[in-house]
Order: sequence, then C-alpha cells, then structure tokens
Amino acid sequence: PHLPSPLWWSYLSAPHRLAATAMPLSKDDVSGIETVAHYTHDEDQAYLMLYGEGVFETIPIEADYTVGDMKLWLNFHKGKDPAEYDLVGPKGCWKMGAGSEVLGDEVVISEVMGERFENKWLMQLSLFPKKKSEASGQWESTFETIEEWVPPPPEEAWDEEDDDEEKWKKDVEKSEADN
Repeated sequence: PHLPSPLWWSYLSAPHRLAATAMPLSKDDVSGIETVAHYTHDEDQAYLMLYGEGVFETIPIEADYTVGDMKLWLNFHKGKDPAEYDLVGPKGCWKMGAGSEVLGDEVVISEVMGERFENKWLMQLSLFPKKKSEASGQWESTFETIEEWVPPPPEEAWDEEDDDEEKWKKDVEKSEADN
C-alpha cells in the first residue's frame, strides 16, 4: 500500500496546523467564557490576561483561540467595538525581549505565545486605542511595532525623583485631568 510522505505527517503535527483548522468562536461560545477573579497557575488550563482601555480581565483559553475570538469576547462581555482598538502581543513568537506588534484577527494565540502557552504560564494581550482619521473617518492604529525590548542600563532604570510621592500624585492628577 502507498503511505503518505513523512513530510505530510510533520506538517500535520506542526504548530501552524492550528491556524488552518481553527474555527472562530460563536457568540454562544464566548458568552460561556467566564473571567477568573484571582489567577493561580493551573497545569491543565491556559489563561490569558486582556489589559488596557478600561479592561483588566483574565480568562481561560484553548489552543485554537484566535485574536478575533478575543475581540468577540471583548465585544460581548465589555461592549468594546473591535474597530476602535488593536490587540497587541509578541512580535513573531514570544521570547524574553521579543518586540510587540498588532496581531491580526486570524492569529492563533497559542502559536504566538509558544512556550508560555505550552507551560500554561499567564499570557497577556494589550488593548491599544485607535484614533479616527479626520480625513478619511476610518479608525487607524496608533501602535508602532517594537522590534525588540531591551531593558535600560541600571543607572537609567532608577530616577531619584521616582520616590517623590507628592510629585507622583501631582503627575497622576495632571494625567487624569488631561484625559
């Protein structure tokens, strides 16, 4: 009998196979995804934090969930219009120091999170606001891709003014007044 090429089997077992087989979640599916009040590591369940634009929630996710599924969840549970924000995550596949980029709706979260998903470590996608173009009336991304994150040298990481609580309170008040 003729057996399929070994390349065919390696393709099926590769991580990118999820992108080809992922089925978008329905409103009924996302309606049943409940937030977790106090995250603790779970060896059997992966969790994703959605953070930004007034959202700070942690939810369980499965291997085939996409960025589009998270936007549907945010719309259903938080009333967030997907046209008004981007979901930002790791550039390429997560690793320490990886940059960040806007993720397309078809991106499978487990694929960009790599070992974070495999090890069931807490993962995060950030909501980043878009702005409406005065010229076109279209919502446009305001996020600029970060190629790589490198921590500042120790001498630049701490500023003695950082421990001035009064200055910090004034900065917070000014920031809130500006928004």
